[in-house]
Amino acid sequence: MKKSADSKLSSTPLVERLRERIANGTWVPGTQLRQDLIAKEFGTSHIPVREAFVQLQASGFVTIVPNRGAFVSAMTTAEASQLTEMRVVLELLALDSAIDFFGADDEAAARAILDRDSKAKDIEHWSVDNWAFHRVIYQASDKSHLMETLETIWRKTDRYLRLVWQLERYQDISFAEHLEILDAVLARNRRAAKRLTRAHIESAGTVMQDALRETRAASRLSPTHCPEPPEPD
Repeated sequence: MKKSADSKLSSTPLVERLRERIANGTWVPGTQLRQDLIAKEFGTSHIPVREAFVQLQASGFVTIVPNRGAFVSAMTTAEASQLTEMRVVLELLALDSAIDFFGADDEAAARAILDRDSKAKDIEHWSVDNWAFHRVIYQASDKSHLMETLETIWRKTDRYLRLVWQLERYQDISFAEHLEILDAVLARNRRAAKRLTRAHIESAGTVMQDALRETRAASRLSPTHCPEPPEPD
């Protein structure tokens, strides 16, 4: 029997479902997350919701303020800058370790991702394909701890890149850069691959900063502007 969309959704951990709402902008920075309403919506008790909040706080998506509740964490230029710097260092390390082991199966997987991405029309698919492309290159390094760290950084960066895709025609630029990176990897041109990857990440970081400033400026003028999460006492 074919599983319904609802049954598939119900099998997804609550923390992932809440993280996705934050990442895709359904819950904007500063939004208060009500345990009772979330528990009712997802048909669960307050305990799993509270545990999900703790996990989301540990990964930087939620800020828990004693006696006030849980709020969607702010998106800041400082965090965007730090994430970009970490991506450069760790992704170049992963690329350097992976390039000599990138084989035919890896190439086929990368090209399948690019083919799918060329036909995608929405932010959700661009996001999935973007990280899938980087992942398929670096996983050839067979460095599990490094990949786990990158996955954490990518989840945080995704909030910012989704903002970029909403405001800029960034997808066409990103796609073209992915093609160049893949060509360099296939040519075993380590220097070019690392140069292109660094430029790709740093360029995305710059656009992230610009998009964040633009969004903040616009939100201050909006009558529905949501304030930043309160600071803990």
